[in-house]
Amino acid sequence: MRRALSLLVKLGVTLAIFAAIFVEFGGGFRPVETASLDTPGAFAAANRAYPGIVGRLRARLRGAALPPATVPVGRNTVCRVAEDRAVFVRLADGSMKRFRPLRHCRDGELAVAWVDDGTGWKEAPLATAPPTVWFRTQGFQLVPAELSEVWTEITSLDPRVFLPWFLAATLIKLVGIFANVWRWQILLRGQGIDMGIGYLTSTYFIGRYFGIVTPSTMGLDAWRLYETIRLTRRPVECTTVLAVERVIGLVGLLLVILVFMPFAGRLVQGHSFGELVGAMKVPLAGAAVFGVLVLLRPTWFQPLLGLAPAGRIRGFATNVVDSATAYSSRRGALLLALALAVFGQLTTMSMYFANAMSLGTQNVRASEVLFASAVMTFGTFVAPSASGEGVRELVFVWLLGSQAGAVKAFLIGNLGFWIEKLPLSIPGGIILLLRKDPTIQPVTREDLERVRREAGAA
Repeated sequence: MRRALSLLVKLGVTLAIFAAIFVEFGGGFRPVETASLDTPGAFAAANRAYPGIVGRLRARLRGAALPPATVPVGRNTVCRVAEDRAVFVRLADGSMKRFRPLRHCRDGELAVAWVDDGTGWKEAPLATAPPTVWFRTQGFQLVPAELSEVWTEITSLDPRVFLPWFLAATLIKLVGIFANVWRWQILLRGQGIDMGIGYLTSTYFIGRYFGIVTPSTMGLDAWRLYETIRLTRRPVECTTVLAVERVIGLVGLLLVILVFMPFAGRLVQGHSFGELVGAMKVPLAGAAVFGVLVLLRPTWFQPLLGLAPAGRIRGFATNVVDSATAYSSRRGALLLALALAVFGQLTTMSMYFANAMSLGTQNVRASEVLFASAVMTFGTFVAPSASGEGVRELVFVWLLGSQAGAVKAFLIGNLGFWIEKLPLSIPGGIILLLRKDPTIQPVTREDLERVRREAGAA
């Protein structure tokens, strides 16, 4: 019942995110005096020096003065400036309001506004515009873009650029999958289970196939557990492997985030979401060190389990420590598995960098895309969504949207979903149909007695 409820919650959150992801509140067409467009102060852009939430809080505590939130820009440069930051226009009532440059810019120049001729909104060239025109302003929106803008971006892709980078992204992620399979094999051997890399690879891809329609890694983990337990008749060891693998994966992810954080540049300076991530570097480092110690020295934490709150938290902590204890004499295997986890995370980050290149993304640095990819993976790890869908797009928009544009940032994340689920998951279904079932060793009386003892001990 709990698993079913968790599944429904994750699916509900995913659907809610996609239902609200392009919903806009407070936007629309607002009047602008045509003659005022050439006056000083008619346009402004977001000030890169203006800090985010954390920076503003620090400045307030220190009593330091904040720079202006916007800086003036001219009419002839506003469209070029809009390629990497928000731009604003002075309305007829004198207020400044953010507007949608794609509705008004043509070939890098402010060229059109809008008028209502009684039959609907029509473009009005500014060269022959009436005294009052209308600008399409931007309201609150998780992804500040319209579906039509996303479609325009997709249809304008250059196949000569997109296809090579798309193939590169797929191959890079494929290498990461093989690293994950090898890590799984190493951890299984640490439990005395020796299974061939070919069989584990096919099982892994079949699990990814089932993962297409299940939240997070539920389908992948469930199939791997089913197959290994069915063949080995050693449920405790097989479950321990996946539990340790999950801890190792999280520790590897935290280490990668910490390593790339100093190179994130603009993402953790003057950007609210990025600054929040940057402000968490001490807790993230502490969690990474704690995870490494749990893996290498689990006995240190056994006396502390009694301090954990009773219930699910204590049960989870006990399972993690017990699972790590099973590898107390195999620390070399754990360190190699951790290195493979870091390598696998780097391949995922590189895949998203290749996605950015396939879309012709500009105004962002490679280190920023890689850092955003790691933060995105962490977001999909903790957020209750189906396969991370919706979460990955929002994280990319929040971190890269101000530099790359909301549409491109959205597509960087969304393209990763299609790579993960189509070319790298659909083949698992074909493997399932064609693979011959391996010979299962007969269950002996000793096997049954051992399983009963292990179940009783658990």
